[in-house]
Amino acid sequence: MTGLQRGLQVLEILGAADEPMSLSMIAQQLGLSRSSAFRVVYTLRQMDFLKEADQKSTYTLGSRVLNLGFAYLHQQPITELARTHLAKLRDATEISAHLSVLDDKVVLYLDSHQARSGFFSNMTTGTRVEAYASAIGWCLLSSFSDAELKKFCKGLNMKPITEQTPVNFKQLQARVEDIRQKGYVVSRGVREPGGSSIAVPIIRNDGRVAACVNISGPDSGFDFSRIEELYLRETQKAALNISRELGYC
Repeated sequence: MTGLQRGLQVLEILGAADEPMSLSMIAQQLGLSRSSAFRVVYTLRQMDFLKEADQKSTYTLGSRVLNLGFAYLHQQPITELARTHLAKLRDATEISAHLSVLDDKVVLYLDSHQARSGFFSNMTTGTRVEAYASAIGWCLLSSFSDAELKKFCKGLNMKPITEQTPVNFKQLQARVEDIRQKGYVVSRGVREPGGSSIAVPIIRNDGRVAACVNISGPDSGFDFSRIEELYLRETQKAALNISRELGYC
């Protein structure tokens, strides 16, 4: 086995782990001696692919892995295909438009088109937010079964960010169920006071949510008398057009 293979194996092992791992645990998973495993871990640590965890002498994935993961996602067809539709959505609504995916337990913003009106969103390409505490996250979780959602919540520290933040499985389940029924979410003040968003999922052929299209910004940028007539209609249209180009419908 080459050093490259061993390094990639370590990244896979830590990526699948629920918690940081010690050198002994990594060595055992690799089937190597501690000294051999140490050389691999040391190299990955020096390159920032691994970092030391809070618990002494344990390791978890480092920031450079995120850079690789984001580069991969950025190259995927959905990002390129969505770009034109997001720009049209932004222009039709005069609100910032975004494309997001679920990355483990967080929402990852793959692409963002900021409003030209000056009412900018604080969500930009590469932004990551906790899925449980975001209306966009609830949208991305809407194809999860209750069992999958319960597993998602296991071990998750669901700290309240606003009074609308679900802090346990039952509360998150209620938010997700509402989106399952409606097929979209309109939110106000979920992440922070004075901010609103409208999100619609992109559904794959198997019924799973592939990504989410949303518009978001300060309340001052919205005309709330036109939520369904303009904002929801245009967001649904963008999601549908992206789905069609991906061959999902």
